[in-house]
Amino acid sequence: MASLAFSGAMIISADALSQEAASFKLGETNLTPAVRVDYVSIDNVYRKASDEVSGTGVHVKPELVWSADRRLLTFDALYSGDYASFSEDGLDYDNHYLRLRGIGDISSRQRFLASLSVTNFAEEQGTGQASGVLDVLDEQVEVTGVFGRAEYTYGARNSRGNLTGGVILGSLSYSNLEAFTDGDDYTFVRPYGVFSLRLSPDTRFLTELRFTAFDYDDDARDRDEVALLTGVEMSASSKLSGDARIGVAKASFDQDSDNDTTELIAEVGLQYSPVSYSRFDISFDRSFETEDNNVDNIGRAIDDTAGIVWTHDWSSRFQTRTTLSLDNSDRECPNVDDQTVAFEIELNYQVRRWLQFGISGTQESRSITDCVDTPAVLEALDYDRSVVGAHVRATL
Repeated sequence: MASLAFSGAMIISADALSQEAASFKLGETNLTPAVRVDYVSIDNVYRKASDEVSGTGVHVKPELVWSADRRLLTFDALYSGDYASFSEDGLDYDNHYLRLRGIGDISSRQRFLASLSVTNFAEEQGTGQASGVLDVLDEQVEVTGVFGRAEYTYGARNSRGNLTGGVILGSLSYSNLEAFTDGDDYTFVRPYGVFSLRLSPDTRFLTELRFTAFDYDDDARDRDEVALLTGVEMSASSKLSGDARIGVAKASFDQDSDNDTTELIAEVGLQYSPVSYSRFDISFDRSFETEDNNVDNIGRAIDDTAGIVWTHDWSSRFQTRTTLSLDNSDRECPNVDDQTVAFEIELNYQVRRWLQFGISGTQESRSITDCVDTPAVLEALDYDRSVVGAHVRATL
């Protein structure tokens, strides 16, 4: 599911947006709109090692949150979009993310959560399924993902033990460029159970057992995974909040010719606020993937994705956001490893409560590690890329 990295970058928390922007009443519900417009200049739009092409682009990013609180029931809907137009042909896209969610208390000891999300996006040139392509494509790979989740928790919020059970269903499909995406569509079902034990008022110990069945259009990659993870969860009342889990996953392939494998996995999403005006968001994900089926070992990879975002309010009007991210894919030969590192800094000035101006700069680099069996031409997949931009964001 590495292709869904886009959706994680695109999603905007309904709670965070509601805190930043004013809403207006729609019956007994609240509607919170916002829009951001970016102008960017890019020195290497096609992510090439040589013969770099520069270009400019405009992004229009609407955001809309609808929420309703009916005592024991809470509903919200989130839409986030990115409509982009560039000076170079084949780079334009329009991305969409929609999420519907309901949270309710059946009683003081029983709670449920249900959500449905749909994402439609384009993988930018030189990334995703076409990351190993040296030629410039006429269009970008288009992806649609649909994910549903249902979860039930037994145990009072402050009780010593809680037991949660749930299921996640999902599908990912590619709608074009079959030369790069043939057989990559898949569906999956993931039932899971979580036991949590209260260690302190702010911290709970977690143990999760999950089973995932993957069904690909290309049957060679069909597999079942059993994973056991353990970790901690910290409430938002403390300076450190979020959860961190580490464990092992065993993947068993349907085809007898493919060896089973056991891998270390991890999922971390933490927020640290040493003071009210400064926050660090820390994320790390380690997962086993079968990304493609072009060569031996059916594209097996261990993907590590890490990021840290520091948001600091220097005053009531001036804010900076600094981001450092790492995406590393470790594959078996003759597949090549790749590593992408990106650094971004954004400066925002709040002209009015509802109006913000800002500037940003990003430096991104990818390096490829060749196997002994791969041609040296793959060095052409290395690239450096710089992006500078200016933006305006408006809310109610």
